[in-house]
Amino acid sequence: MWDKLDKPWQEAISLAWDSYKKGTIPIGCVIINKEGQIISKGQNQIFDLLGDSPLAGTNMAHAEMNALIGLKESEHPNIRSYILYTTMEPCHMCFGTAVMMNIRNIHYAADDGFAGATSLNEKLDYIKRKSVNIVKIGEELEAFQLILQSAYEYKRKHPRIENILSRWREVNNLAIDIAKELYGSGYFERARDENKSIEDIYSEVIMKYLNTKIRL
Repeated sequence: MWDKLDKPWQEAISLAWDSYKKGTIPIGCVIINKEGQIISKGQNQIFDLLGDSPLAGTNMAHAEMNALIGLKESEHPNIRSYILYTTMEPCHMCFGTAVMMNIRNIHYAADDGFAGATSLNEKLDYIKRKSVNIVKIGEELEAFQLILQSAYEYKRKHPRIENILSRWREVNNLAIDIAKELYGSGYFERARDENKSIEDIYSEVIMKYLNTKIRL
């Protein structure tokens, strides 16, 4: 299952898992050029006080912001041809920053019914003129991201967790149910403590998701 993922998605998912292990929101982002080379990458570091990003420990330390922060347009004249890959639909801040930095291609794994902002692409004339190409991947990648991020929210006991999860359930109810089960069993904590590879984690979680889906 892991081997079926394109390299940018493997890297983005790996970054999301690394964020989870560091106790912060599990979202990963990579930016590639038109040759498919990874130009920049970032992971959520809102609660990672020891992170290497100048944004680490602040509410600006989203994965997309950390991937974008070092891109100087003078050093990247073809930035409009780059593709930004992120495991969760960008929020208003990240989507707006990507647009203003002349990113014109955004691929994301999972819809974020709580804070996602890609709908702005069709609502604001200024952004519509930029002709940003947005691709939602969905399917197994979306399921994995929602499972991992929901399990994280169960763990940190977000004060608005039911509000958040209710919006994510509108995207994929089964993924949230599985997240709750895996959180309850301590699956991700054991995986972290046992230093299990993200390849094995992804394959195990998706296999559970698909098997459960078949039984329903």
